[in-house]
Amino acid sequence: MTELEQLEQRRELVVLAAELQRANIARRLERIQANPAKRVLGFAANAVRRPLLLKLGSAAVTFAVRAYRRKRSTRKKH
Repeated sequence: MTELEQLEQRRELVVLAAELQRANIARRLERIQANPAKRVLGFAANAVRRPLLLKLGSAAVTFAVRAYRRKRSTRKKH
């Protein structure tokens, strides 16, 4: 077997491995998209995250407003 034949054989194996990986990923994605329970869990997870982020954001804004008001009130006293 010549060096060129060995390189061609290795190339074929690499291409085959890439095709198998692509097929495996496509199969997994189809299974995830087809499973209604995972869809519901995904929607529930998003619904839980958003209110939490909203709550944290509003708490940060409230904290900033209070700090600003305190700072302004101390300036006026002097």
